Amino acid sequence: MAPFNRKRSAGDASPSKSKAARTASTSAGPSKPFKSSNPKSKSNPDRESHAAPRPAPSFTSALRDEETDFPRGGGSSLTALEMKQVREEGRREAEAEERAEAGSGTKRKRPVSEREARRLKKNEVKPGKEHEEGEIRVEELNYKRLVPGTRLLTRIHTVLPLHLILSLPNNLLAHVPITEVSSTLTTLLSSEEATSESEDEDEDDDEASSSGNRAPDLAELFVPGQYFPAKVLNLYPTASQSFISQYPVSETTRLAARVEMTLMPEKVNSEVAKPELEKGYTLVGEVRSEEDKGWRIGLGLNEAEGMKGVEGWVSREDVEKHVPSKTLTVSQLLPATISSLGAGGRVVNLTLDPAERTRAQLSEVSNVGSLLPGHQVSALITAVVPSGLNVKLCGFFDGTIELTHLGLAGQDIDEKFKVGKKIRARIIYDNLSTTPRRFALSALPHILDLTSLTVGEKKTPVEQAIPIGKVLQSVTVVRVISEWGVICRTDNGLEGFVHISHISDERIPALSSSTGQFKTGTLHRARVIGHSPLDGMLLLSFEQKVLDQVFMNVDELQVGQALKGTIHRLTDKALFVNIQGSVDGVVWPLHYADIRLKHPEKRFKVGGSVKARIFALEPARGRVILTLKKSLVESGLETPGSFADVRTGMVTSAVVSKILDKGCIVDLFGGLRAFVPQSEASQNFISNLSDIFYVGKPVTVRITELHTDTQRLVASVRQALPTAIAAEKLEVGDAVKGLVAQIHAEQVVVSLVPSQLTALLSLSNLSNHRHMGVDELRASLKIGESIEDLVVVSKNPTSGLLIVANKRSPTKTSAAATAGSSGVSSRALNFDSIQVGQLIPGKAVSHTPQGTVIQLPNMLRGRVHPTDASDDLSLIAEGNGPLNIDDDVTCYVLKVNPHSRIIDLSTRKSRVNPSTAGAVVDPEIGGIDELKVGQAVRGLVKNVSPHGLFVALGRTATARVMIKEMFDEFVKDWQSRFEVNQLVSGKILSIDQKKGLVEMTLRKNTGKGAKKVAQLGLSEFSEGQKVEAVVKKVEAYGMFLQIEGSDVRGLCHKSEISDNKAQDVSAALKGFREGDKVKAMIVGIDREKGKISFGVKASYFDDEDFGGEDVDMNGDEEEQDGEVDEDEDEEEGDEEDEEEGDEEEDLTFEDGDEDEDEDEDDEDDVMIEVSHPSAPSKVAAAAKPKKQATAPASTLELNAGFDWTGAAAESEQSESESEDEDDTARSAAITSASKSKSKGKTRAVEDLTATAPDAQPESSADFERALLASPNSSFLWIQYMSFLLQLHEIDKARKLGRQALEKIGYREEEEKLNVWMALVNLELGFGTEESAEKTFKEAAQYNDARTVYTRYADALAAAGKDEMVEETYKKILKKFSAYPDSWTRFAEFYLKKGDLDAARALLPRSLKSLEKSKHVETIEKMAILEFRHGEAERGKTLFEGLMDRYPRRLDLWSVYIDQLAKTSDIQGVRGLFNRALGQKLTAKKAKFLFKKWLNIETRIGDVQGQEKAKEKARDWVVANAKPEEDADGSEEDEDDE
Repeated sequence: MAPFNRKRSAGDASPSKSKAARTASTSAGPSKPFKSSNPKSKSNPDRESHAAPRPAPSFTSALRDEETDFPRGGGSSLTALEMKQVREEGRREAEAEERAEAGSGTKRKRPVSEREARRLKKNEVKPGKEHEEGEIRVEELNYKRLVPGTRLLTRIHTVLPLHLILSLPNNLLAHVPITEVSSTLTTLLSSEEATSESEDEDEDDDEASSSGNRAPDLAELFVPGQYFPAKVLNLYPTASQSFISQYPVSETTRLAARVEMTLMPEKVNSEVAKPELEKGYTLVGEVRSEEDKGWRIGLGLNEAEGMKGVEGWVSREDVEKHVPSKTLTVSQLLPATISSLGAGGRVVNLTLDPAERTRAQLSEVSNVGSLLPGHQVSALITAVVPSGLNVKLCGFFDGTIELTHLGLAGQDIDEKFKVGKKIRARIIYDNLSTTPRRFALSALPHILDLTSLTVGEKKTPVEQAIPIGKVLQSVTVVRVISEWGVICRTDNGLEGFVHISHISDERIPALSSSTGQFKTGTLHRARVIGHSPLDGMLLLSFEQKVLDQVFMNVDELQVGQALKGTIHRLTDKALFVNIQGSVDGVVWPLHYADIRLKHPEKRFKVGGSVKARIFALEPARGRVILTLKKSLVESGLETPGSFADVRTGMVTSAVVSKILDKGCIVDLFGGLRAFVPQSEASQNFISNLSDIFYVGKPVTVRITELHTDTQRLVASVRQALPTAIAAEKLEVGDAVKGLVAQIHAEQVVVSLVPSQLTALLSLSNLSNHRHMGVDELRASLKIGESIEDLVVVSKNPTSGLLIVANKRSPTKTSAAATAGSSGVSSRALNFDSIQVGQLIPGKAVSHTPQGTVIQLPNMLRGRVHPTDASDDLSLIAEGNGPLNIDDDVTCYVLKVNPHSRIIDLSTRKSRVNPSTAGAVVDPEIGGIDELKVGQAVRGLVKNVSPHGLFVALGRTATARVMIKEMFDEFVKDWQSRFEVNQLVSGKILSIDQKKGLVEMTLRKNTGKGAKKVAQLGLSEFSEGQKVEAVVKKVEAYGMFLQIEGSDVRGLCHKSEISDNKAQDVSAALKGFREGDKVKAMIVGIDREKGKISFGVKASYFDDEDFGGEDVDMNGDEEEQDGEVDEDEDEEEGDEEDEEEGDEEEDLTFEDGDEDEDEDEDDEDDVMIEVSHPSAPSKVAAAAKPKKQATAPASTLELNAGFDWTGAAAESEQSESESEDEDDTARSAAITSASKSKSKGKTRAVEDLTATAPDAQPESSADFERALLASPNSSFLWIQYMSFLLQLHEIDKARKLGRQALEKIGYREEEEKLNVWMALVNLELGFGTEESAEKTFKEAAQYNDARTVYTRYADALAAAGKDEMVEETYKKILKKFSAYPDSWTRFAEFYLKKGDLDAARALLPRSLKSLEKSKHVETIEKMAILEFRHGEAERGKTLFEGLMDRYPRRLDLWSVYIDQLAKTSDIQGVRGLFNRALGQKLTAKKAKFLFKKWLNIETRIGDVQGQEKAKEKARDWVVANAKPEEDADGSEEDEDDE
């Protein structure tokens, strides 16, 4: 529809007509529709004026030139003058009728109907002004006039976690749920909730990577002061419970709870028509997604109106220009202005320029729904009424502007606004209750600019300039709204509103503007109780009870403020105190008094008055936390209000809230918390803080550490004691006096006056001052004796220890004191005066691992490193060294560290007295830069670790000796040969200056055990080459050969032994033995895998290949055999000396027994990887008889408590289907004898049983051989891993464990589990917490999860990682709560830890989770745990409960008796036997009990008890004698419940 603009002159004040005039116009003729303004139209006004001239009227309508079609109806062909004449005529007729009736003095016979009365009242003309029909009544918006669907301009008032509070026109409030902000945000919230639910189902999985589409908080999307159009969803008679129940009740939340609104663009913009999408049109959209060059904006347009797929677009350049953060958040609401259209109207380009939005003005629309709240229009004033203005906007639509939105500021409305003028206004809501729809507008400057109302020169927003709770001494009533309230004006020109409910303490039904206490012009005292940001108004109250309140808002109070209150109510959880404010103060039970009250209801009565102090404030929750502790209420110490008020050194009051193992947590004022370490809890050492503290105890603390980044506080109770504070005021050099408190052998404890501080005074110093001997002085001193003329000579700021001395006589000189005096005089040493090279007398007081502690003068201490004690280290190795306790020595100062206050000394004669010093046996080594590779040195063993030795060569030089560098021969139990401070000598192998590492060797002959480096490698050989080789191993499927002069090994398969395929080669294989030299040909090489295969068939060789070998065959053979044995013995002895960093590949055997039957007929030989040259052979060892190992080999001990010997695995080893194959291969390998290849000579039969797993393996080859025989034995795998760990081969042990998991058959679940736990324990002992956790989770996936969790918890407990154990058990309870073992294990952990309360709390929780059939078992185990690790009385209580419920359960009686017997409570045991035998029992059960009784009496009782038990048994037999057939009756089989 085209816009319709009407211009009206001052003479035609209103387009409306009275009913009489409307009747007259109707009688004049039917109304004609407006004609088109086209010049060609026949009804053109100009043509009509020429055709039919009329007299010139005094009033000419300007509308004649702008007549247009008006399809809505209501038009007329009469001119304005004609219409006015008709109205005047009708009015005169009506007045004549009224005068006629009044003059006759007669009343109408029929009563006047209500409708006629309204008509007469409406047509009544007041003096001086006409009241014409058509004027729109201007009304204030209230909750009753709101209807669902109403759209309003709103302003963000408060941002809550899940809701927004909006400010509406006319002081109203509403709320928006988080799900009604935008559809994108709702989708993100749903996705986030679904993700959190899936994570809860399996919390042990790895944490999912945080999604980039995280739902933002409302505080990230909105800030108070933003303007948005919104739509009413629901109205509530009182309040929305879903909203108000989530937040503390306040005036704001109470009012906002009545209206629920939505900000979703698809609901607010649903009526916008497509023609309005042009440049300059403003609307709100939501950010859908971020693209490369900008953001997609959802506009929420109605798809049914042909706008399907229409989206907004904001470029990145526009955002960076107009948005402070330079970016947008997905789901954010975005007020924007259309800048252009693109893509055929499907893309709406938007701009975020706030100036564009403020300037944009709407002049015409095609649909009434396109007029949105917040649109700025030019409104034509059509009427001025006392309550506001009637206006026309966009030419068609009616609107009103209420007085409070005109910004009159005291001016008269008739003077400021005239009919026919246009004003700039902004739509604030539409009125759906009228047809056609009307709009309410506002002309307030801050709404036109979409800003906040400001005051003062600094332009401070009114809600910040005038806070809630401020009392205004004088406000003036400027307007009275009878049933709503009054409008006031403050002294500085601000307007305020007082609702009728806040006018007075008493209820007032209605107000009058001319009479009464609150009429226009009266002055009143008011208090600010809120703000209406949209209207720019203050919300005030005249109520006296509000004016008398101490505070209106929690922010008005201060932490530490003292208050008087009245007890309002007392609950089990808190005490509520009325403190004359908007909310009651809350007192937690810890703050009822300085001590814990058992019966607070006896002390606190409702209505009683108390003196309290604000302990903390929580403005977000509207909560005031008070304390009633007298020590805190009357304290004069500083009270921090927040973390920003805390400073290091502050002394303040606190309350103990939690006691931990290593300290306690204290609550400070302001809601702060601090940690007090155990060392700072008292001046004396306290092992258990519960002995001096209890939860709720008030204490005084001093802040010692302040971590701003984590807001963590550390405090000290010791440093806040009065004595510590007094000690701070004392400085070194201050003169003091005191009284003798205690007398000791060398010192006197002095109590200083008047500070009562404790100080030490040396008897030597006092004796020098009094010129008498120490013994004589000690005998003459008396407790309480006064000592004058003291001076503070030392003060320890950490411990607070004071050292005092007598003032020096001015006549003495500093040179008079002797070097050996221990008294403190004026020549007393000061730490800062000590210089390197100075000689100082001292006294040896103690030995520590770091050296000998030397007591120096003036209570200073130094240390002498063991290598600095003597020029000959052998003297130190004989004992504690030349320095004995209490020896007086002269020390040379080597180094003074001012930061750590450590003085390094030396007592070497070459330092103290070089002239008399003899030869220096062990030169002083100051650092590793003084060492050279190959240098011979001596040192003292500093530490013996599982991986080697650490030898101290000097004070700052320490060398490491690896296991392989200790001995020339192999020594298994090497650790027993070394001890701390043992003298060792060796040579320097290497020096790393950057890392400060020194490697040392203790071996006498470093070349003897050196490994023979292979001359040839696999690359030097080719297929078809004939080589000489040595038999290394013989198996049923072939033999392993090693090429001489190289480290290349491979397999000669049994199919490559004989040319005759029908021949049984088993006998031929038995003819070979380890160490035999053979001629072989290379038949295959796999260079990628590093494998080689041999053949020894006769067809491969000719006579030339064996030329010269027949001469003296036997003798050569014997020599060769001897050489081989010697070499192999040497290799075996040097096994432990192998270097970890060899570049050659490690020896790894293929499973030789794999599918042996299938491999027999295959032409391809089995390949084997190139072996390590150091793999030891057991040939020579096999010839020597070995004793069977009676104990497992020495293994590396781990803190995790895991059995690395494999004994546990062996005991749990299960049979597998592959054992038959293993036995076959093993039996083939253990053939007992073979024929010699030599002529006429038989060799000794070799005992190959050394390869059996029964023998204890002692080398890698042994383990490999044993694993070939039993690849499914976790016992062997774990022992092999332990063997590698002894050699410090951590990575190899880890790889071996993984290899074991691959080799062990899939049916051997128990074997695999053992290896998995070995890997977990390996990571716990040698890895990190992360690697251990990763391995554990992997083990839980491949094995029974409950078993893995349980074993993991045991391993952590053995390793001493209590925190990780506790977390693991918590996970076990979540995943396996249906098993009693889960609960009892956790309880046992707590009991062993000493946390009895936590352990006992598990029992009621377990009974809720477990089935009833498992309750007895669980309670029984818990009771046993109490007997073992807790309190026996608690265990008795649990057992008594079971006995009451199940008195006939003999098993429970038996367990109860056993547990009580372990406590040696023989009387209690006897009582239990009497109770148990008092039940109805069978002979079998009675016999069991009597026998048990007699055994216990024999063990812990006496002879009388034994006789009594026997007597009881005889009496029972006599009393229960029955026929024999009854003895075997049904009772014997009854199963008690």
